[in-house]
Amino acid sequence: MKNSSFWRIATAVFAVGSILYTTMASSQSRQQGRERQPEDSDDEEREYDVPVEYQNVFDKNPIVPAGWAFGVVWSTIYSGLGSLLVHQALPSQAFNPRYQKALPWWWASWTCNAIFGRFFSQNDPQSIVISDLTTKLNLPAALALHQSLEIGKSDVPTPEKYLRIPVSLYAGWLTAATVVGTPDTLLTLGWWERDEERDEPLAAGILGATAGAGYLIARRLNDPWYMVPFVAGFGGIATRQWNKLPLLGWTAASLASTYVGLLAYWLPKGKFHEYDRIIVHDAEAEVIADQIETPEPQQAQIVRERMKPIEAEGLD
Repeated sequence: MKNSSFWRIATAVFAVGSILYTTMASSQSRQQGRERQPEDSDDEEREYDVPVEYQNVFDKNPIVPAGWAFGVVWSTIYSGLGSLLVHQALPSQAFNPRYQKALPWWWASWTCNAIFGRFFSQNDPQSIVISDLTTKLNLPAALALHQSLEIGKSDVPTPEKYLRIPVSLYAGWLTAATVVGTPDTLLTLGWWERDEERDEPLAAGILGATAGAGYLIARRLNDPWYMVPFVAGFGGIATRQWNKLPLLGWTAASLASTYVGLLAYWLPKGKFHEYDRIIVHDAEAEVIADQIETPEPQQAQIVRERMKPIEAEGLD
C-alpha cells in the first residue's frame, strides 16, 4: 500500500467524490428547504440557506457565524485540499514518506466528510446531532493528518510546502466548528434553555476561551496558518451579532482583530519556532539534526549536513 500508485489515486478519487457528494446533497437539501418555506415568510436569517431544522437551531445559537464565513472557508479548504490530493497522486511523489503516512488519515477524514454531508442535508433533529458528532470525530483525524504531513515539524520543497496550508486551515476550522456546533446539539436535545441575560456573557466567555485555546494549539503545532479560520469565525459572529447582542459582537470583533495582529506577525515567519527536520531541497533528501546556534543560516545548514548522514526519501 505504501508505494502503490493505485492507493494514492484512489485516495484522490475518493476525496473528490466526498466533496462532490457533500456539495450536491447540501444543494439539494437547500432547494427542498426553500420550496417548503412559505411564500410570505419574512426570515432575515435565510443567509444560511440550510434545511429548516438547522435554520431553527442556528437562530438560537449565538456563536454561529454569519453565512458568508462558511462559504469563504469551505470553498478555500475544498479547493486547496483537492490540489494537495492531486499532487500526492503524481508519480513523482510515489516515495514521499509524508504522503505515505497520510493515506489512512485521508480516508478517515473524507469518510467523516461524506457522513457529515449525508446528515447535514437531512431536515430532522437527529441529523443535527449526528452531523455535530461527526465533526467532532473528524477533528482528531484532521489533526493526525496534520501531524503525518509533518506540518510544523519539517521544511519541505515547493509546491508541497504551500499545498499543505489547506490542511492547517482544515484542522483550524474543524476546531472552531467543534466549539460552535456544541450548542446546536444541546439546543436540539433540550439540554440548554435560552436566557439572553445569561447567554450573552457566557457566549462571550466561550469565544475568549476558544481564542486562547486556538493560539496555544497553534503554537503547539508550530503552525500559524491553523489560526486563520478563527478570524473568519470570529468575524462572522461579529457581523451577525453586532446589533443583536452587542457584548458578543464586540468580543468577537476584538478577538478577530487580535488574531489578525498575531497573524500579521507570525504568518510571514511561517512558524513559531525552528523545524525539527530540514529537507535538503536540491538532493531531495532529509537531514535530521539537533538545533545549531549560528548567526549564519547557510553555515548552520552546512554544519547540519556534516554532522548527520543523509537519508534519501527515494528518488525517481
